[in-house]
Amino acid sequence: MTALLSTRHWWFDATATADTTAAEPPPPPSLEVNCHRRLRGPFTAAYFLLHQAVPQLVERDSELVASARATEVESIAPELMEIVPTPPQTLTNLADAKERTRFYPATRALRIAHGVTELLMDWARVAHPRGLTLSFRGLDEADPTDRDLVAVLLRRCDPATLTVVVDGAGAADDLLGRALAAHTRRVPRLPFVDAALLPDTDLAQRYIDSEGTSDDARLRRAYEALPAAERARRHTARAELLAHRDEPTLRLGAIPYHLEHGTDPRGAGVEAIVEAVTACFNKGFYEAVVDLAERGRALLAATEPGRTYWNLTHKTGACLCYLGRGADAFAYFEEMRRGSTSPDAHMGTAYLMAMLYTRFLPKDAHDEDAALAWVNTAISVADVHPDPHKRVLVRAFMRNARALVELHRGNVDGSLALVDEAMAITDADFGPDEQLLHRSVLLYNRAQVRGARGDHTDSLADYDEVIRRDPDYGDYYFERAAQHRALGATSEALADYAAAIRLTPPFYEAHFNRADLLRELGDDAGALRDLDYALAVEPEHVDSLLHRADLSLERGDFDRARADITHGLDIAPDNSQLLAAQGALHSELGDTAAAYESYSAALKANPGCLAAWANRAVLAFDTGRAAEAVHDLDAALALEDDAELRANRAVALQSLGEHRRAAADLDRAVDSTDGAPDPELLYLRGVSRFALDDPSGALADWRAHLAAYERGGASPHAEEIHARAGAALREGAA
Repeated sequence: MTALLSTRHWWFDATATADTTAAEPPPPPSLEVNCHRRLRGPFTAAYFLLHQAVPQLVERDSELVASARATEVESIAPELMEIVPTPPQTLTNLADAKERTRFYPATRALRIAHGVTELLMDWARVAHPRGLTLSFRGLDEADPTDRDLVAVLLRRCDPATLTVVVDGAGAADDLLGRALAAHTRRVPRLPFVDAALLPDTDLAQRYIDSEGTSDDARLRRAYEALPAAERARRHTARAELLAHRDEPTLRLGAIPYHLEHGTDPRGAGVEAIVEAVTACFNKGFYEAVVDLAERGRALLAATEPGRTYWNLTHKTGACLCYLGRGADAFAYFEEMRRGSTSPDAHMGTAYLMAMLYTRFLPKDAHDEDAALAWVNTAISVADVHPDPHKRVLVRAFMRNARALVELHRGNVDGSLALVDEAMAITDADFGPDEQLLHRSVLLYNRAQVRGARGDHTDSLADYDEVIRRDPDYGDYYFERAAQHRALGATSEALADYAAAIRLTPPFYEAHFNRADLLRELGDDAGALRDLDYALAVEPEHVDSLLHRADLSLERGDFDRARADITHGLDIAPDNSQLLAAQGALHSELGDTAAAYESYSAALKANPGCLAAWANRAVLAFDTGRAAEAVHDLDAALALEDDAELRANRAVALQSLGEHRRAAADLDRAVDSTDGAPDPELLYLRGVSRFALDDPSGALADWRAHLAAYERGGASPHAEEIHARAGAALREGAA
């Protein structure tokens, strides 16, 4: 039992019963963290942790918070930037509001959580070698960024180095809920005990000073007993006091909370919410935007909707799109079209409707015709926009949007023409130092479209130029690596993957793609390291599980292969590649019946699974079913004309006496080789030629086969060849 507990974190759960009590108590916390979003909004817990960890790390090893970790610090605790190296600066985060045409993907917040986790693991290792225990409370009222952070800590941190104790947090089916179930020892939550208070304590003010986060019922009752006007006055006074501290993160949590409950909720309250919405939107903290914007809309609901109301409505719908909740966004866009006559409102909603149908909705709900109709509406409004200066920008922007729709419709040439048109519009009307971010986005998109057309050289040139303009934006390097790879420049591709990893918060896709390239180059150990990291960041990435399982099979690590295959099939039970890998595992372990069943299941799930056809054919041949092997190889070759598959089919055909078909396969296989043919192919073709009464052809193949072994040892077929060749010579002499 003790060994089990040492591998677990701790969860004080209100629904746990006494019989789940651990045999030993959790360790006392080194640090207690309140995660309530009313304190500092997104990453409230991370803010407090970074203020503890970063100064100690900088003192001991500043490199541990340099580069990408500095991005996390700047995003969460900007006050610490005085002691942290400047993070990568990109056109995206340097652009002012009027020039901001690119926003971060929703996944960035989770990537930041992984970066913070790695920083905290370094902190525990370097500054607290005897172990560190972090206790988290208030997670029921935390922003999803903090819930995700604690989930990542639970999953990735070794409790022997950094132990996590969670007080509460409910049982939601999110990352945190699943991490609590998988990685903690669940014990009953201790009842809340009211702290001792001095007789003259102002209980209501204590509640307000807690930013409304206190669990003490006495404080809450005193607060609620205040006259409404007095409550509002105190909230406003608290907001003013906090504002004097000049801490940006207070403007994402406590200050908007107090002002929306203060003396001027529709004025100062809405203004504070709009400021917080803008900051969170620019940082990519979209769950917070939805929460804040809805609060602002509620304050304005009793008034005639104006520009601020519609801006909050637009941002709510946009963030729902980015968060993968596109179906919930429709109502907001419909409300805007119904309630506003503003060209910007109708243009913006038409654009986002197009993006919903081509990008943000689930794949089976995509409708490229609807997307085209909506983006054309956006273009028609943009082309007559009443603001001449803005008209230029939106005309280009909406054509760029249609380029994406056309790309998804399969019209790659049309997509490229639209991007070129958007670039020409921008270049004609803006000076060389204007709209730098917008121009970089257009150039990046053209690089992507050219890559999709197979124009890898031109695509690479565009990536080179956009990187020259915006050298610290990591995604560009990630995408350019693919073009280098397509052109055979593997060293350059590896350098680009390294740059993408260095410049961004943890990015599993870069590690996965680099692993694929390393494996292609024969560096299996390096590939395995990258796959291990990719799965540490995203444990449910099926392709990483598949590739690691395949590597483990090659290395004879069958237990690890089985674990990855099982995990992958739990996520995607009909994944044909995983089923084929399961078949290979069964085959390696000698269970041919189970292997055959797995290959057949793979083919039922996907008749286009080449590996399943090829491997089932080998299995059939090895168990004496040559005709079935030929059938499966016929199907495999219909998918891909491959020399090895033809050679395998030739062997099966030879065993059936079908030497003419076998010789034809071997002719194709020999002709497809670059340079000297594989000696085994020459031997096999000689066998079929001999059987087809072509002794001279057989002798030519066998001589070439034997010659290939002259410097490297004896051919395994030498004795057979000499026996057959001697007979042929005697028959020829007669």
